Amino acid sequence: MSMYRNWKSAAALGLALLLGCMMPMSTMLAAEDDAGTEVCSDADAGMTGGDESAPENENTADVENEPEDEDAADGENKPEDENVPDVETTPEIFITRDGKESTCSLGGKITFEYIRNWGPQVEVTVSQSDHNMSVFWAKDKVTDMEAEAKTEEQMSSLRWYEKEPSETILLAQDGSYVIYVKVTSGEKNYYARSNGIVVDTQKPVIKGVEEGKTYPEGTAFQVEDANLDRVLVNEQPAVPEGGNYKVAANGTSCVIRAIDKAGNETACSITVLTEEKPETDHVISQSGVYALKAGEKYHLAQGQWKVDGDKSVYQGGNDFYVSADGNYSFAK
Repeated sequence: MSMYRNWKSAAALGLALLLGCMMPMSTMLAAEDDAGTEVCSDADAGMTGGDESAPENENTADVENEPEDEDAADGENKPEDENVPDVETTPEIFITRDGKESTCSLGGKITFEYIRNWGPQVEVTVSQSDHNMSVFWAKDKVTDMEAEAKTEEQMSSLRWYEKEPSETILLAQDGSYVIYVKVTSGEKNYYARSNGIVVDTQKPVIKGVEEGKTYPEGTAFQVEDANLDRVLVNEQPAVPEGGNYKVAANGTSCVIRAIDKAGNETACSITVLTEEKPETDHVISQSGVYALKAGEKYHLAQGQWKVDGDKSVYQGGNDFYVSADGNYSFAK
């Protein structure tokens, strides 16, 4: 009996101990559950905080899609200051010929360019493309090469033609010209002019001597050309005296060249009649003009000779006769 009681007491004590150990475990588990709950609550609290800031993000997105300042947005399509007047743009006029710039202001001394063929083309362009702009041109024939170009006050004296977009101005006749351009924009006119253009297709004319004929040295001749540049006699510059030039001998020949400012040229070759050289011994020893008589014997010195008017070449060292009296020009 005593043993039974002791066993029962021991069993009761063991159960109490077991229960005592289990209670703290239950409490611990409960505490862990509570802690887990608190952790979830903190997480939930964090999510709640995100939800609270969501409206701010929505507002931010709305701001991005809306202009910050309605007046500023409208201002993109409006002038900053409606009271500021529009800046007037002056059209720039370009006049070119053969790709070279030829634009000048009105008035002033005219510089001339000389052309020796018909058909030089003058092109006119304007920098602005205003649809209300009109372009006109006028061709002024210059008769006084020393006169200055026309001024704006004289523009009304010109005959104006409206220029087509692809039109070029053609100079088809000899003469001296200045091209004037007028650009009309609104109520204003703008002007420009070209340099002077001289169309000269005519060659100089040499008068007083003729090609291939014989003349005494010092014979006077004249050259006619409206734009004469220079005269050369045997390739030497010739200076006129009272409008006359003089034949000079180069041996027994003379070559005259007349050239104008456009490059047109006329040349004339003549024979020069030098002072007669009578040969008492009837020997032709040097170039010149000799008075010979028919039936008399003459001797031609060594060398090769030509006689004016005869295409043959004569070998010197031989005697010869002439068929008629006259002046004979020998060239060695």
